[in-house]
Amino acid sequence: MAKLKKATVKFQKNKLKNTLERRKKHTKFKQQVNRRKERRSKNQENGKDQSKEEKAAEITEATESNEQVNVEDYFCNFLIGSEELLDLSDDEEEDVNGLDEVEAAEPDDEPMAEKDEDDMNGEEEEEDSEDEEDDEMLSDDDDEVDDDEDNNDEDMEDDNSQLVTMELLSEWSESAKKKSPEAFKNLLLAFRSIARSDEETDMEFKYRVNNHKAKHPAKTKNWRRLEKVVRLFLNNCVRFLRDMDQDEMLQYILTHLEPCSLYFGCFPKAAREYLRVLLDRWSDSSLTTESRARCYQSIKKFAATAIDVEKNSYIGLCLKGVYLVFAKHATKMTESTLPMIQQMLEEGPDLYTLDQKVSSQHAEVYIHQLTSHLKLAKKQHTAESFKSVYTWQFVSCLDFWANAIANTCNPETGIVSPMLSHLKPLVDLSLQTLRLNPVGQFLPLRVHIIRSLIGLIDGTGYYIPLGPFIFEIFNGDAKSKMEQTDLPSFEWDMYLKTPKEYTPTKIYQDAKYQVFYDSLVDFYACFGLNIAFPELAIPVLSKVCNSYINMNVWTMTV
Repeated sequence: MAKLKKATVKFQKNKLKNTLERRKKHTKFKQQVNRRKERRSKNQENGKDQSKEEKAAEITEATESNEQVNVEDYFCNFLIGSEELLDLSDDEEEDVNGLDEVEAAEPDDEPMAEKDEDDMNGEEEEEDSEDEEDDEMLSDDDDEVDDDEDNNDEDMEDDNSQLVTMELLSEWSESAKKKSPEAFKNLLLAFRSIARSDEETDMEFKYRVNNHKAKHPAKTKNWRRLEKVVRLFLNNCVRFLRDMDQDEMLQYILTHLEPCSLYFGCFPKAAREYLRVLLDRWSDSSLTTESRARCYQSIKKFAATAIDVEKNSYIGLCLKGVYLVFAKHATKMTESTLPMIQQMLEEGPDLYTLDQKVSSQHAEVYIHQLTSHLKLAKKQHTAESFKSVYTWQFVSCLDFWANAIANTCNPETGIVSPMLSHLKPLVDLSLQTLRLNPVGQFLPLRVHIIRSLIGLIDGTGYYIPLGPFIFEIFNGDAKSKMEQTDLPSFEWDMYLKTPKEYTPTKIYQDAKYQVFYDSLVDFYACFGLNIAFPELAIPVLSKVCNSYINMNVWTMTV
């Protein structure tokens, strides 16, 4: 107990210390802001005539910005207006001519840090070893550059710019270490040629750099000769994949066809057909788990690399196809389709981590679609409208988006994802689905949604009050007489509505206690390391104990 008390006191001291430091920084920042305001007011009084209305508008705007923006993140939230675009039209070579007036620093004039002779000797040895490694790398890269020069000679016949080679770059680097202005100038001009290589301009650059970026296949020198050959090869590959039913051969072909994903972007029709075939094989329950996983990897590779001639990505088409194919097949749950749907539910949302901006646009459309469907059912408030919501397809789509948001909004990455804006709408949609028709027969459906939301909590750290919904499982009718039957154990993954033959049985009652225990443990385990865990756990423990006592009293009475 003494150690625990010491640890608690130490924790409180550290927390108090951090709080005081944070308050000091906050106070210091406020003082800086007040000084700036005072200087601005003095300058306005001395040199500028400003109307009272403009001053009042500035004060109001500053007050509103201080209320909306966190003080600690004030400068981080500064954004450039859309009208302040970066203009490179005045980027001329004469801008760096000022370096010509600067003389190179003499070796004796260089400031020397206070170091021991042993340290200097050690650094010289490390530099020599690095130079040897650089020479080896240069010799290897020279061969690649020579090959590229041979391939691009015809394209550069009319180009007066000088090609930057590894030898020239090494020479500039050595001169730059000696503080040569001419070397800095050449490096800057070469860097400019790389940064502006994609611009359509008539400006001639002094230097050119080859292989600085990956070229689109359709823009290479020999593409006109090879275009029909490549198209013939890709078309036959697609046809072969469409009719292939051997798992090992399918995996082999897809593995060796992945490097060709970039070339599919040159042929829009072939690219769409290739994606359609991959989606069909990914959702084929007759294939093995490994084959479907290989199909998904090919879809992910295609989405990440394939671009058309105008440099438009196919990732939007892949995201749309993955979700719609999943929703199409998640309409019925059987023992044969359950493994495939669960695999698709794990792999499909992972694709939304590639480009989260595009993923957010798709999530907004489809979550809104589900929300509109639920609102229509609540408005009609009929048995048929409830049946249109309480389906495998609707519940599986909720699971899909919960997994997608959990995969992209992990707080441990330290990055705020655009998908985070859809977390609250999805939670509200799921909770409204739970409350739509809270009868005992649809307990399996509520268990599905509870499990989905627990996974969302675990992935995002977002608190969702699921305690009352979990206790609804435990508060079922336990006083009725339970029948002993030979029915198989109740599988929650296979049902949305409890079959009538299971309702009065002890097997179903035991299954409810087990799923209650599992859900309760999984839910509160998400907050086990949170400082608010005692406040969350104590009422639950009290309620569980009271329910246990009441159950024992009822058993003794019977």
